[in-house]
Amino acid sequence: MATHIDAEKIEQQLQKRLNDRMDSVRALVKSRQSVANARNTLSAAEDEDARRYQAALSAGWTADELRASGLPEPEKKLRVRKRATKRPAAAAQPAPPADSTDHH
Repeated sequence: MATHIDAEKIEQQLQKRLNDRMDSVRALVKSRQSVANARNTLSAAEDEDARRYQAALSAGWTADELRASGLPEPEKKLRVRKRATKRPAAAAQPAPPADSTDHH
């Protein structure tokens, strides 16, 4: 008795499975992008909060006064960029290994 293999049906089933797998990855990518966007929004809000806190201090308020009013220091402080110090070229490169076979 001959068995008939329906190649088209098999291909359709495999294509459906592949499409389902791709849909799950598309949804994951969308979710990850949403998380990245939320982190960026949070970071921008934290930066703005830190700037506004510094502005309040510059306007004459003290940290103690703000804290007593229910406005503690921001959780994310403004980062001050430090200038990178230039290192001498010799210090930046590792010393060559000593040759243990050289006997003078």
